[in-house]
Parts: sequence; structure tokens; C-alpha cells
Amino acid sequence: MQKTYNAAFIPNNYSELLSELKEASFNWEIKFSSMTENKTIGHISHYALNDAMSRNNCLILIPGLASNTRAEPLMKVVEYWALTNKYDIYCIDTFLGDFLPEMSQKLAQKHTFAEYINLIDAGLDVVEHYVRAKKYNYSCVVGHSAGATGAIEIFNKRIQENKRLRFSAAILFAPYITKEYKEYIQNFYKMFSFDGKISEEEFKRSAIGLCSPHEPPINNKYQKVSILPTFFDEMESVKFRPDLMGKYTIPITLVAGGRDQKSPADKLYEKYNILRQGENGNLWRCVVFKNSRHSFIESHKDYGAILHLIQSQKIRAKNGTRR
Repeated sequence: MQKTYNAAFIPNNYSELLSELKEASFNWEIKFSSMTENKTIGHISHYALNDAMSRNNCLILIPGLASNTRAEPLMKVVEYWALTNKYDIYCIDTFLGDFLPEMSQKLAQKHTFAEYINLIDAGLDVVEHYVRAKKYNYSCVVGHSAGATGAIEIFNKRIQENKRLRFSAAILFAPYITKEYKEYIQNFYKMFSFDGKISEEEFKRSAIGLCSPHEPPINNKYQKVSILPTFFDEMESVKFRPDLMGKYTIPITLVAGGRDQKSPADKLYEKYNILRQGENGNLWRCVVFKNSRHSFIESHKDYGAILHLIQSQKIRAKNGTRR
């Protein structure tokens, strides 16, 4: 299931080098809104080297919960690899990556999981327009955590609407699949924000603030994203749909961390075993990095294997696994 590759081509100071790369390759950044009455705002950043080779390939990055592509280590190392290997990148950041000094009840009520899905969907519509216009040979969605869950939800929606999936392939890191995490995180915020001295009903109506594990505090104060505790109930409502996922026509790789307690590797592998036995089962693959946790923060030694995985997914797409 897991192979080890030489990660020497990812230097320890890749984060510093990435800043220079992104400054040199920055093309544009736009704001976009969801397709709902809430009209939440997201951001898309496009980096392109204006090199003939870069016009052949692109990655579309969707970061995890309470994070953004500017801060999340997994996304940053993928960006570094992509730019040094002459890939264009499109970074889709949602309201979950917008950190503010104070919590907001009004924003929390807008920031639902359904709205998060709608915003990613709208962002992918925007990116798809550019992908088609530039006629890339290969385009791959790289989603992490809630971003990976969102990609699956959107792909399922397109299957239900009898529409083709938009891109050549997808690599989905640690999508949420277990209710145990929801119960843990809700109990944590009930104690952290209210010292537990609040009724269950009142708690579910009260804004809580998600802090990014990757964003440093400003003036010794952490910035937050405001959501309601019911956001996690909505995430749990996501259903595993092998009847729809079996109809995907592009290669999809699920990636698990062996030490991940939020999206456990054994649970993810159970889902994979069902998918690989179904329709188009040859398009599915599951890879486990034994030493990685959910965020892949401490896994520099795994980055070489992760990036080899992205490269091999391109080969799978070009070898006829995509219709």
C-alpha cells in the first residue's frame, strides 16, 4: 500500500523558497461568491510561470477545515513542487480560510457546511472556465480534509445531474468519514468556549471560533473563523454513495495518514474496498502514509512519496483511465 521515495528534492526551507516562487509566478487573484442567497465570498489565486511546459498541466488546490493555501503545510509543499515542475496552480480558498480578530454570530449563521460546499462548487466553476480556455492536457484536484469531503460531494452532485466530472483526476487527503470526531470537537468547544456551563440547545445556537493550527497569532491573539456547532452535524450528514462514486470516470486516489484520528486509515480503506469492487473500480486507489497525522504537518519525510503520488496520478489519467 505504501512505498518510500527519496524526498531530497523538497528542501527543508521550501516554505521560504515558495514565497519567492509565488511572487514570481503570481498571475491574478479574484473574489467570487456562492450561488446562494447567503452569497459568501471566496478567493481564487492563480500562479503561472508563463512557460510552454506549464501550459500543459495544472493543479486545483482545496485546503482543509479552518485553513487556506497560504498557510497549510500540505498545500504549500504541493505548490512548491508544482511550480518547480512547471505546473500552473489554482488555489480555492473559502470563508473557512478567512480569519478575523473576533467571532461573529451573523457570519456563523452564514457559514454552514452546505454553504461551504456551494462555495467550492462555484469556485470550481470559475476554475473550470480557465482550464478549458487554456486547454490543459492534465488537470488534477487536490483536496484535504473538509476540502476533500467537499470535492466528493460536488462530484456526486454532478453524477446525479448527468454531467461529466470537470477535471482529469483527483487526489483526496483524509476526507471526514466518522462521527467520533464530530462528538469530540463539539465537546471540546463546549468546554473551551463556555466552560461547559451551557445547555445543549443554547450551545448549538452560539457562535464558536475555529483557529487555524497553521496561522500564527497576531499581537498574541489568534484569529478565528466563526461557525455554529451544527456545522459538524452537517458534515456528518454526508453519505457514502458508492452508487454515485462508482460512476466516476476519472482516477481518484484516497490518501490516509496512519496516525490520523479524525479520518482513520482503516475506515477510509474500508470505503476503498467497496469502491474498488464496484463499477469503474479500477479508477480507485488508496494510499496510506503510516507516520502521518491528519494534517501531514510533521511529515516532511513523506512529502517525496506524496508528490510522487501526484505524478503517478497524471500517468494513470494519460494511460486511458479517463474517458
